[in-house]
Amino acid sequence: MAVIKISAFAGERPLISPRLLPETAATAASNLRLDDGALTPINKPSVTLGSASDVGDQTIYLHGSDWLSWSSVVHASPGPVAADRLYYTGDGEPKMRVAGTIYPLALEPPASAPIVTISGTGSGDVVSRTYAWTWVTDFGEESAPSPISDLEDWQPGQTVTLSGFPSVPSGRNITKQRIYRSQTGSSGTYLYFIAERAASASDFVDTVAVDAFNEALPSAGWTPPPDDLSGLISMPNGMMAAFVGREVFFSEPYRPHAWPERYTMTCDSDVVGLCSLGSVLIVMTKANPYLMSGSHPDSMQSQKLEVNFGCINRRGIVDLGFAACYPAADGLVAIGADGSVSLATRQLFSREDWLALSPWTCVAGQHAGAYVLFYDTFQPNGDRYAGSLMINVGAGEYLVRSPEIAACVYFSSDEAALYFKPPSETNIYRFDDPDMPPDTYYWRSKEYWTTRPENFGAILVDLGDGSSLQSVAAIEAERVAIEAANQAILTADMLLSEVNAAEVNALAVAGDTLMELPDYDSIVINVYADRKLVRSITKAGSIDRLPAGSKTRLWEVSVSANVQVTQIIMAGTIDELRNMQ
Repeated sequence: MAVIKISAFAGERPLISPRLLPETAATAASNLRLDDGALTPINKPSVTLGSASDVGDQTIYLHGSDWLSWSSVVHASPGPVAADRLYYTGDGEPKMRVAGTIYPLALEPPASAPIVTISGTGSGDVVSRTYAWTWVTDFGEESAPSPISDLEDWQPGQTVTLSGFPSVPSGRNITKQRIYRSQTGSSGTYLYFIAERAASASDFVDTVAVDAFNEALPSAGWTPPPDDLSGLISMPNGMMAAFVGREVFFSEPYRPHAWPERYTMTCDSDVVGLCSLGSVLIVMTKANPYLMSGSHPDSMQSQKLEVNFGCINRRGIVDLGFAACYPAADGLVAIGADGSVSLATRQLFSREDWLALSPWTCVAGQHAGAYVLFYDTFQPNGDRYAGSLMINVGAGEYLVRSPEIAACVYFSSDEAALYFKPPSETNIYRFDDPDMPPDTYYWRSKEYWTTRPENFGAILVDLGDGSSLQSVAAIEAERVAIEAANQAILTADMLLSEVNAAEVNALAVAGDTLMELPDYDSIVINVYADRKLVRSITKAGSIDRLPAGSKTRLWEVSVSANVQVTQIIMAGTIDELRNMQ
């Protein structure tokens, strides 16, 4: 007799015929985690306290304990300098946020050279001098230098006065000026630091001895970021990267306000987005992707990958740690730091089914190592087609569905938490919150075809110990909250159970406003023969009989539950089933 034994459960592979799926694969899987091989429910999402945004926001970001949101697509990064600083692009010119105050990221250099006036009588060797100066902010940022002053001859005993300093610009927290003077040495002539003073338009008298200069001017060649800089990300060794058009820009290490032009690299096509895997920068363009690698901006090497997978949506780019994933017209692309490229959905979707998800409008994040695609589109008949897919990109490609819809997402690496904001809402939710009770999942097996018509007479479903103290506490907290809410309804006499007490269709017939206490030991196992339901079982852990008279070659099993299931066995007789355990 035939036996069906299902364990080490897997998710959906929609492209493959239900009959030809691997033994443990599913034709339907939703609200599940499968990382332990069992059918384990994910938890319900939760509203994040203190989080709120506008209905039309496209970006959310958690900076410290503050939730930030923007109506445009913004790329934000804490950067390499200080924990209280956040750098971002996409909201007009590049910006920096410090302790709740927003500044332009660009620190413009002084526009005018200092005017050098030499007075008095000197003697001795004549030295030719030139000067420049810089702005310095209270955050320790230094601008590029001013234009260099005219060359003037000086002798010991003469007085040098610098003038022509402008008023201190507002809006950038500039507090100091640094003065540089030329000095000739064995390697040539260069500008060296001689003095720092409070930012001022007053004159400066150079009384610094000839041999009392300090370090060389560090900011020569530093330029502010372009106003249309986009796609900002952080990289190792204090670097940041972003792009404009076909050009990829790199910041001076540990100087996010400085983006020297000499570090710029160019691609053949317009850049769509960036992703950093260690010291390797994955550059996704409208055509071929690129790898740019190096430990410092001046040593970056560029490699064009000869694969025709153009990125069609920057909001679909996700850094999974081991790979950068992004949507292309042919499917989901995964690129490793070694340059390996794969189409991660090759065995999941045909091109037509993939495009039906509208991947150019989706948003994406990550959860438990999976790529999470939130889609929201309309079918040709006008029906809304929306939800999310958790796509396992590594070995054993499969997906799990969820009904959650998102207009924007944020992944917190500190918490390993995926946050999302649904369309037309202001609340921000945490996906699969570990502090929430388990959700109800659904899983349906592949089509099992026997070599001849069979009648399965017995089934056994084994439960696992998927509960934890944390989930038990969450269930109890939800029960207490529902009971308190129901008591408040009763106290306020707001049952609305009388005729015409509520609006039409607001409540079920003969219903009221009381909430039901959820059942967290719920399980329904359905057995199908030739695609017809022949038995529903609501218990597990013991053998249950299946009805006779269902002799066919095609069998399927589905599970709807909020408890963990580790194994399903079906056999022709109870004795055969017992011999399988």
